[in-house]
Amino acid sequence: MNTKKKLLLSTLAALVLGLTGCQSSMTVTTDNNQSVVVPKSPSKVVVMNYGALDTLDALGKGSIVAGAPLSVLPSYLQQYKNTTIADTGNMKEPSIDAIKQAKPQLIIIDGRQASRAQELSKIAPVINLSVDAKNYLESTKKHINVLADITGTEKTASNLIQALDVKITHAQTVAQSSSKKAIVTIHNDGKMILINASSSAALIHDVLKVKRAVPFFIQPINNGERPKPTFIDNNYVNNVKPDIIYVVDRSKAIGQAAMKEDFFDAKVLAENKTQVVYLTPDLWYLSGGGAESLDRQIDEVINGLK
Repeated sequence: MNTKKKLLLSTLAALVLGLTGCQSSMTVTTDNNQSVVVPKSPSKVVVMNYGALDTLDALGKGSIVAGAPLSVLPSYLQQYKNTTIADTGNMKEPSIDAIKQAKPQLIIIDGRQASRAQELSKIAPVINLSVDAKNYLESTKKHINVLADITGTEKTASNLIQALDVKITHAQTVAQSSSKKAIVTIHNDGKMILINASSSAALIHDVLKVKRAVPFFIQPINNGERPKPTFIDNNYVNNVKPDIIYVVDRSKAIGQAAMKEDFFDAKVLAENKTQVVYLTPDLWYLSGGGAESLDRQIDEVINGLK
């Protein structure tokens, strides 16, 4: 073999090794114990999960976001609107064509898109970062660390988690020193329902230690029928007398008619010394489980105790 040919082969081998290094991958294990091989340090990511989007932003990696559902973008993430980021449909119905055109190397979803995961995986690797309501804080921290491992921002993630831990400890102290007991509710289309077992309730009661006005229990499913909802109204307030009603307004979050200001009788609230705390709808219903969203949610909960 002549010298020129050897040099050419050496050069080609070096190029192949270089490309292989650039395309390194890692295995991610999600909360549902699914292992997914994903690219390390991707340059284009479609994010259908707002908690993941705000975490990438907090990690300083917002520039890798190539697509996201922009039609109902939470107010605290408005910097991603009117940019070169592709609108990849809404959270329940991702636009497969728009996602394909974005040419992502990774797609991040949550439970709302879980039924489309197999279809999306034909475009790029898919990881589901749905928050686990039973282990809310651990799940959120895990997702922060997963995104940090993928993007090579482990030190930033460590600092973020440390700051959140300090804030949570302070919030727990405030909640435990308060005598106030609360319920967590969701408003939808003129009706208010108790959401005692939701991820919002898990954050407020289990993580931040706000006392419950009603005990936690999960109603059993009989004959395949879902348990009947507990509706919250003036009679409920008179009977339970919660000190605080935390409200997540789903209707307002998705652009529909917001909860009416006189939903509760002012006299009933005054007699029972009940305070209604309106949580930011798009933060609590559309997002959550992210580094920035968790930080903001802690503030809203604790401000309600003051």
